[in-house]
Amino acid sequence: MPEITIRIPDDIFKEMKNFSDVDWSEVCVNAIKAKLYGLKVAKKVEEMLKGKTFAELSEKEKRKIILKILRETESKT
Repeated sequence: MPEITIRIPDDIFKEMKNFSDVDWSEVCVNAIKAKLYGLKVAKKVEEMLKGKTFAELSEKEKRKIILKILRETESKT
């Protein structure tokens, strides 16, 4: 498994030391997964907007996009 190095401000690191039972590596991996998921959803919405802004869509188009993303999300869990 690849390794990465992150830089953490001293004050946060001191607080982390108070919780030595926490697997901070796992916390980082979960944060990265969550960020990736959000980026993928944003990219999918952008593709579905086809150059429009969300505000420019009709209510029907907005519902269609939201439902499609929710269905895709549910099928991946």
